[in-house]
Amino acid sequence: MAEREAALDLEWQVMDVRDLKFPDKSFDIAIDKGTLDAMLHGSLWDPEDDVKENTKAYVDEVARILRPGGAWLYVTYRQPHFLKPMLARPDMWSLHVESLEDVPGSFEYFGFVMTKLITA
Repeated sequence: MAEREAALDLEWQVMDVRDLKFPDKSFDIAIDKGTLDAMLHGSLWDPEDDVKENTKAYVDEVARILRPGGAWLYVTYRQPHFLKPMLARPDMWSLHVESLEDVPGSFEYFGFVMTKLITA
């Protein structure tokens, strides 16, 4: 991909989402379509310890790198009642969920929007 997009003058970096090497408050937006889902396994009614630890570390890192007023957009097919407890940071951001059902009878997707508080 880096070769294909070379004319765009982009810098490609590889890092662990649980330990991002960016300064605090350095992004206005973060987008996730698949990363958090890949960390989830087993029963989400009672998540395993590694699921809780890894998702907490990831969510904390996104909260850290977002500027006040910035947003994290997360798209998933997973039900909001499982994910809200993992994503909630009432002292850090507001959390809003919308159904993104496109075609009746297809999987229902959900869009989570976490907007970082100005005071955070």
